[in-house]
Parts: sequence; C-alpha cells; structure tokens
Amino acid sequence: MRQMGTLLACAAYAFYAAFIGRLFLHVLLWIRASGQAFASPAYAVRVRPGTAAVAVLDLLMFRRLFSQNKLLWIGSWTFHLSFLLVVLSHLRYFLNPVPACVTRLQPFGLAAGYLLPLSLILLLCLRAAAGKSRYVSVYNYFLLSAGLVISLSGLSLRIFFRPDLAEIKAFILGMLTFMPDALPQSLVFVAHFGLVLLLLPFLPLHMIAAPLVTLDARRREDELRTVMHEK
Repeated sequence: MRQMGTLLACAAYAFYAAFIGRLFLHVLLWIRASGQAFASPAYAVRVRPGTAAVAVLDLLMFRRLFSQNKLLWIGSWTFHLSFLLVVLSHLRYFLNPVPACVTRLQPFGLAAGYLLPLSLILLLCLRAAAGKSRYVSVYNYFLLSAGLVISLSGLSLRIFFRPDLAEIKAFILGMLTFMPDALPQSLVFVAHFGLVLLLLPFLPLHMIAAPLVTLDARRREDELRTVMHEK
C-alpha cells in the first residue's frame, strides 16, 4: 500500500505542477495584455472610492448575473459560497495543528457539503433547459458534471463509507512533506481524491482577473454616465 501511496502522490505532484504552470502562464498573458493599463497612474486617479466599493459588491454578489437571470444567480452564488466553505473546511487535512478558525468553520463546511451538489444540479438543469444560449458550453458542462461527481463522492464518504480520517490526514501530510505514507484503504476516498486531481488542471482561472476587470467595467459605466449627464 505504501508503493500505491507513492504512485498517487507522484500523480498529485504532476497535476499540481500542471495547474501551477497553467496559472503562471495565464498571469503572464494577462499582465502583458492589461497589466500596464491597470498599473498606470492615470487609471488610479480615475477610479473613485465609491466606484471601487460598488465593484467589490458587484464581484461578491454577482449583481450583473442577478439582473440577467435570477434563478441562475441563486444557483451560481450558492455554488461559489458552498464551494469556498467546503475548501476551507478541508484545510483541517492539510494543517497540523489545525487553527481554531478552521475548526470553527466545520459546521458551516458540513452544511455547505450538502448545498454544493444541490447547487450544481440546479446549474446543470438550467443550462440544459437553456439549450444553445450564451450560458451553455461544453467546458461548463464538464466542470459542473465533474464537480457534481466529486461533491457526491465526498458526501458519500461522510454519510455511508466513513473512512479513517487519521489515515487520510497522515497520507496528505506525508504527501505535502514529500514523504508519502501508505495509501488509505478507502477506495471511495482514492476515487474522490483522484477526481479532484483530474479536475485541477481544468479549473477556471478567470477569478484572477475578475476583480480588476469588474472594477474597470464599473469605472467605464461611471464615466459614460458622467458624459451623458454633462451633455
């Protein structure tokens, strides 16, 4: 089992490297395309504090999506919030000792674990009902379907299969320190962890540019509104 654990850890390293490489390339391309414009003094002067505050609200609450499709907004916002809570609650497997803030998040992460597959099912149904609209793409279907399978397998680990959590944490901590431990005996966990690794290189990276893109869009709207008012 230790050899299998080493093989899975090596696979994890490869997928992590692929994700980091893609992330690094994405950042370089984004900086080349728009980094200079956002970093210019003229741009900073044109951004008002109120504009920045509204842009943050747009980003956190998906206000543009809310104005376009309220049902899709419910599914998308619930998905992102529950996904964040689930990821944060999983930090207990990667940290030793576990910080008190992560421990306090566990009840919220548990509730989010039930909401996550429900939100993904809602999003899949909405996209299927939309047909060939702008909300639908093969990439979106892949991400949502993979996320649904991963969330259901994770939920099954909590409800039905109940693996040895100490064994899982020992394996993950060993992988992080490049000293892989024996592979956990739970096949469902191995499948769950493997699916996460397969999805990792395909995760969307738009969240990197989203804050500045949202801020720029809000700034342009304010400038246009000012010009129209002056006329």
